[in-house]
Amino acid sequence: MAQADLAIVIPAYKGTFLQETLESVARQTDRRFHLYIGDDCSPHGLKEIVKDFEGRIPMTYHRFDTNLGGTDLVAQWERCIALTQGEPWIWLFSDDDVMGPECVREFYEVPEDVRKNAVIHFNINIINDKSTVIKRPAEYPAQISAEEYLYLKLNGKIISYVVEFIFPRAIYDHIGGFVNFDLAWGSDFMTWLRMATESERGIMTVKPTEKAMVNWRMSAENISPDKTYAIEKRKIESLIGNAAYIRALLKQYPKHYDGVETEFRFVKFPFGEILRNRDLFTLKEIHEFTKHYRKRVGFSAHALACELYVLMSKYLS
Repeated sequence: MAQADLAIVIPAYKGTFLQETLESVARQTDRRFHLYIGDDCSPHGLKEIVKDFEGRIPMTYHRFDTNLGGTDLVAQWERCIALTQGEPWIWLFSDDDVMGPECVREFYEVPEDVRKNAVIHFNINIINDKSTVIKRPAEYPAQISAEEYLYLKLNGKIISYVVEFIFPRAIYDHIGGFVNFDLAWGSDFMTWLRMATESERGIMTVKPTEKAMVNWRMSAENISPDKTYAIEKRKIESLIGNAAYIRALLKQYPKHYDGVETEFRFVKFPFGEILRNRDLFTLKEIHEFTKHYRKRVGFSAHALACELYVLMSKYLS
């Protein structure tokens, strides 16, 4: 068997699309990987699904005795990564998305000296629960710095999800794992930003071909469509934490982010979520969000202006 320098890690809980996900792993034209499946004490019979792939995929399956993802998703990611055996590169995947058959091959086409000093990225399609492509987001440039990634992301020019990135273990260890926010909301974005900051070459996107893209699934099982009051409140608190993390990173690495802070675009980061869900919250709650933002992040005048805009939209709509 070829040397497995790449660990593909799937923190698994849902069973609905796991068969299709594993089929996409089994179809990889380059077999230089080892798959690790961390069963988060799922009630959905994942072991029976995985059993069909024994002998087809080089893999390790482990069922945890307790469910962790329900309370701390990032901790579940990290205990699954802890199952790996020192492979130099890690690809954190999911139990419902699909990788194109040449993703691993195209990853290895990137020269090793580049892979060691960059976060490797795949362009994506968005698919529905029928596996039909419903959207093809904007492609990434071939190479972008951390500053460019932040600018493009906060200005809505690109999107990003967990499953698009392969990262060097050395950088993962150096930054101490994933940045942890409640619901893991923004945890991947903040982690890719930090990794790109620490990488000499930033984010490198593999050559975009139809067979080397990731299909990210939008379905009712994602947390994203959950617009309940309790979830939205937790999301907003995490987004305020994201903004505080960004600002701290800008201060820590001023040479990497020259001029970005003066644009204040990440003020809109949590306030956009508040605006979209303004009918869920009272005047007092919106004011408390603003106070929390001003205390943790700063930009008081801009935060107050955003609050006023939200309130006007709430009562004039």
